[in-house]
Amino acid sequence: MRWFAKLGLACLGLVIIPPAPGVAATEIDGISFPDNAQMLFIPVDEIAPPLGWEVQVNQESKQITLNGKPLDASQLRKLTSGTLLVPLNELQGAGATVTWSDDGMTAVVASGFFKRVAIRFVPKRVEVDLVGQRLRAYQGARLVLDSHISSGREGRKTPPGDFKAGPVKTPMHRSRLYHNAPMPWSVQVHENIFIHGFQKVPRDPASHGCIRLPLTGANPAKWFYDWIDIGTPICIRGHWPLTGAGAEKPSRFSRLSIEKVLIAIAAIIVCVLAALFVLQRLRRV
Repeated sequence: MRWFAKLGLACLGLVIIPPAPGVAATEIDGISFPDNAQMLFIPVDEIAPPLGWEVQVNQESKQITLNGKPLDASQLRKLTSGTLLVPLNELQGAGATVTWSDDGMTAVVASGFFKRVAIRFVPKRVEVDLVGQRLRAYQGARLVLDSHISSGREGRKTPPGDFKAGPVKTPMHRSRLYHNAPMPWSVQVHENIFIHGFQKVPRDPASHGCIRLPLTGANPAKWFYDWIDIGTPICIRGHWPLTGAGAEKPSRFSRLSIEKVLIAIAAIIVCVLAALFVLQRLRRV
């Protein structure tokens, strides 16, 4: 009977000993925002399966439940793609335990003893592609924002290079160079070059040098502003239009405007009609 008692004590010890923060079956890059820099968010559809939880949405009330517990809608966020983000404190409210590593960079979220997920604080970075006219923002390996942009037009080109966000970051900046023009959700990149929101953002360069993000739809400009930290690396690459050996030289015909082509065709038709008229008169004579 002694061996049976010892076995029971060992099993009890396994139940009451909390999981160590250093071991987790799944590792996920978290998402953070400057207004609550100590809080990590995670897509709800990524955290639920490894914890063995179910996500349900009431179609009438739009109430979202996780593991049978209602989530506080005011605490949730979304990516511009519509992906729902849940903070760690809501996971605790749904029944998980959260244990932080000694350096405060990893939170182990556990449901029971065997279902654990490590959610990590990871660095942010921004990549701006002037050729493709796109901005992509990453936190760790996770792509958190992918949006089209409009950079500086010919003569006002956006400078390529490696920069850091700031020091200016403001919900509304006004351009001192261009008639006090409003620049909502502004993040400084370099001197007078900002990433900011704009109502009309074509998919080609149209600005005075700034990088315009759309204010429409899911409002990428505001989302980017809410997410980026002062000091976040911003890498701007490429040129518009393409220059160098890889760029195609426009043909003589492609440089002609449609208007000039139509005028030339009309002139040819007029000349042909005039020649036919003259030949007809000569035959009568």
